[in-house]
Amino acid sequence: GVRSRRSGGRILLRMVVREMHSQIVCREVAIGCLHPNAKGIRAGDPQPTIEDVREVWMAVRWVMNGDGEEPLLDLREERYDYEGVVDTFLTQKRELDYTTMGSVLGRRKLVNNENVRAVFGDKPPMTTVDFHEDELAEILKSNGGKKLAILPALMLLKLFLF
Repeated sequence: GVRSRRSGGRILLRMVVREMHSQIVCREVAIGCLHPNAKGIRAGDPQPTIEDVREVWMAVRWVMNGDGEEPLLDLREERYDYEGVVDTFLTQKRELDYTTMGSVLGRRKLVNNENVRAVFGDKPPMTTVDFHEDELAEILKSNGGKKLAILPALMLLKLFLF
C-alpha cells in the first residue's frame, strides 16, 4: 500500500474482463490508492488531520470494437445479462459522458507528469485477476446485497485482495 505521503501511490488490483465466447478483453478495471497529503496532490501545506487517510480510486476502460465506435452503455435500461450486471455495478447506474470524464484527482488533466508517481506509483499492480463476464457477473450478483456493494472499488478489493 501507501505507507506515507512521501511514498508513491499504488495500483492495488488490476482486473481483466473477457467476453464469454470470444475470449477478447472487453473491460479493464484498475483500483489503487494514494495519499491525499502527497506533494503534487495536496493544495498548500500538508494537513495533519488527513495524515492517516488513504484515498481509493477506480478506473474502468471499455475496450473499443475494431470499428472504433464507443461501447453502447444505456444504464437507464435494466439489463440482466452478464454484461448489464457488470456495467451497472462498475458505474453504479450513472450515465457516462466520454468527453468530460474526470481523472483520479477529479477534474480532467489534473494528473500530469509532476504528480503521476504520487497517484499511480512506480510498481506493478499488487494483484491481477482475469475473468470472463459471466464469472464476474455471478460473483457480483452473489455479493450485491452486502453494504460494500455501493462502493464498487472497496468491494472488489475485499473480494480479491484483502
